[in-house]
Order: sequence, then structure tokens, then C-alpha cells
Amino acid sequence: MDVKLSDGYFDLCINASKDNTSNLSSILLRLYQMGFRTVAINQTIDDSIFDTDKKKKKKKSENNESSVTVPNPLDITDLVKEFEGKLRIFNRLTFIYSDHLKTHMLNHCSNLKKFHLYSVIPRTKTALQFACSQLNTDLITINASCTGFKMNRKLYLQAVERDIHFEIQYADVLNPEQRKVAIHHSHLFYVYGKSRNVIISSGASNVTEIRNPYDVINLGALLGLNEVKAKAAILYHYNIQFSFKILLYKKFSERRRYGKVFAIRIREKLEEDNHKESNAKKLKL
Repeated sequence: MDVKLSDGYFDLCINASKDNTSNLSSILLRLYQMGFRTVAINQTIDDSIFDTDKKKKKKKSENNESSVTVPNPLDITDLVKEFEGKLRIFNRLTFIYSDHLKTHMLNHCSNLKKFHLYSVIPRTKTALQFACSQLNTDLITINASCTGFKMNRKLYLQAVERDIHFEIQYADVLNPEQRKVAIHHSHLFYVYGKSRNVIISSGASNVTEIRNPYDVINLGALLGLNEVKAKAAILYHYNIQFSFKILLYKKFSERRRYGKVFAIRIREKLEEDNHKESNAKKLKL
């Protein structure tokens, strides 16, 4: 297994589209100037890509159909060369789905294995349950579109146990229409598990949506994160108590062998911290 390590701040969701492909270089430059060192270029698809006409399905095999509907990763060769020695740049795919059966169809797509990171946005309670308990994904993103269900402690802890991470995108917090839902879900992460396995990404599509790491850390207070947790959500290494590493496997064939392409290892003494907090409260009383 070839494991590559990176230090510094990370932003694992810079949205790529036909409209902003030419602006990615300026976005990455801005991130580098602000202290970010690892970035993922995100492409988003939803389960409607598998809603094809029955006649077409008869003409083409399922494998061929899947390889056509799922896009290839954005070619980042030029960006990697431009920011060599400055940024580690990866490809990410985000899949929005309501029917968990569509994830099985996606898993059979050869193009999925070409992405470094795989994230999902479940839109139903059943979809969320499947993502937390069975789906082989790296990240679960909960945003304003996830309003038809409610996260619970059991599902949250199931995902944490399987080394799946939950993603908060601060672009949702900056949007007045989505802010309330984003803050609500963020506080649930804290209530159910002290915000374990939570990362913060920008979800940005242009330069103006980028914020420096210290603003993001301060924003963490609004999301129910203390300063240490907020730093943990965007920083690989932070003082003695934490060790944050992104492990990216060189070959996607190892996804089947090891089960994951992406993992953030966070080491902390939660029980000890909780004990100290309870003792402090008793002393105050």
C-alpha cells in the first residue's frame, strides 16, 4: 500500500463545473496563499443519470451504459504541474441519491474508480441509513437538500465506527437560505458524538466564496465546534493531542482490498476530556 501524507490546511470540496473550469487556477492560487495545502476538485452527479429509457437499456449492456453516464474525472494534469510543491490536488465525485439501489449501479461504473474521493449526499432517511451502515464511501455530506429526514445518534455512531466522515460546507452557512439547516445539522453532530469525524470544506465554486482558515475556525463556534475541534476539522496536525493525516491510496484496486481510499485518523482522549468537563462543572456548582 502506497500511503502519501500531507500537512497543513485542507479543503476537500472545490466545485468544478463547465462555467468555472477556467477559474480553477485562480481559486487554487487563492487557497495556497491562505495556507491550504491539500485540495479536492469536486464533480457532482445525481441518481437521475441512471433513469434511462428502457429501449436504450436493451441495446446497451449495463456496464457500457454506466461508463457513459458517469463522467471521467476532470483532467487536473496542468493544475498539478502548476502547483507542484505547493498543493496536493485530487479528484472527488459527489453522488446525490434518494434510492440506495442507485449506489449499487454506480459502484459498477469503471469511472468511479478513477476518483480519489467518493462522497454522497443522501436525500431520504433510507438513503442515509444505507450510507451510514453499508455504503463504501469516504464522506457523507449533509446540506440543505437533506430536509426530509433527521440524523440520529445510532446512525451517526455507525458511520463513525466505519471511519466515514461527515462534511460541513461553510458555503451553506454563508447562504442565508441554507444557513439554518446547515447550523442545525452541525449541532446534531456535536450532540450525538462530540463532532467526531467531522470535517469542514468550503463547497466553493468561485474565489469570492473562499475564506481563510482562521475565519473558518471562528465560524466553528457557530457550528457547535470549540476551537480545538474547529482546527481539527481543517488541519492535519494540531498540538500533542491530535494527529490528522489524509491517507490516499495510489491504486483504486486497493479500494476493494482495504475498503477505503480516504481516511482521516483523529486521535483524542474523548473520555478523559469529558471527565474533565464534568469535574469542572461540579466545581462550579
